[in-house]
Amino acid sequence: MKNKARSSQLIMSDDGTLYHIHLKKSDKVPPNILIMGADSRVDEVASHFDGINFRHRNPKRSEFYTIAGTYKGVPVAAMSIGIGLDNMETAINELHALFEYDHETNMWLPETVSWPENKPKVNIVRVGTCGTSLPEIPAGALAISKYAIGLDNLGAYYPLPPTRTYSFTGPLARIEKKFLKTVVGKVNPITYCSLASPNAVYALLESVETLGENRNIVCGITTASPGFFGPEGRQIGRISTAFGPEEFRQIIQSFDVDGHRIVNHEMETSILFRLGYEQLGYNVGAICLVVDNLATDEVMAGDEAKERMNICIRVALESLVQLSQN
Repeated sequence: MKNKARSSQLIMSDDGTLYHIHLKKSDKVPPNILIMGADSRVDEVASHFDGINFRHRNPKRSEFYTIAGTYKGVPVAAMSIGIGLDNMETAINELHALFEYDHETNMWLPETVSWPENKPKVNIVRVGTCGTSLPEIPAGALAISKYAIGLDNLGAYYPLPPTRTYSFTGPLARIEKKFLKTVVGKVNPITYCSLASPNAVYALLESVETLGENRNIVCGITTASPGFFGPEGRQIGRISTAFGPEEFRQIIQSFDVDGHRIVNHEMETSILFRLGYEQLGYNVGAICLVVDNLATDEVMAGDEAKERMNICIRVALESLVQLSQN
């Protein structure tokens, strides 16, 4: 049957429950989602909700945990997926199916639904933690991602079609081309650059202003690593790496394309942007709390980190309200 999903391609139970995120259409998960790695943060986010309608954890894969409710009257959800680009790739594929696949008819939405016209309205904002290599950015800053450089290989499996002309010209193409000339880019020659939804970036910046939280806010390029140590130049004990911390910091600190600098490092955003916005056309963004500085060796912890994370969450929730109303 045309457009029918094969079970080995899209694994779900008879009732439509998707294999990893463990959600189904009848759960009525709203299309306004804060997505995060740590499952403990889901309850933290939900503490800001007006009320909770739904709470569910995958019993076999506890990192996939979802709470749905409302925030300022807008239906929203908080979902944890575990750490890493691979988990993000899994989650976005299955969220795509949650919102666009009908398990009862075994059909995707009609082929007339195309990007960017007539696309389903889905808003996803990543909220989490990150590091930085710029000495002028203090721990406790909030970093909004406009572009993401993927140090993984997942982007190679999801190439953009020629119709995405912005990928061949403009800052996106120049960022990718310049980064590929660095030592890090040469170690992984399939490093790629992806773009956040401009609507999501605008909503996050507007939310910062609305809340009066414009202290220590940075916006720029994010690097997304497939590992915490080697890809960010961390050398631990007797384990050798392709480049060291000083070389990594020098690359990051000198990198500038049209005024865009690499402001933070984390482990999920590049594939989120590639799939969520560039392929599916959803409103997708990311805001992260800077918890450590690789240049100054500053690390944030304790009550101050909790306070700043609460601000980060509030900004992200406000952005979902804005996106849902536009």
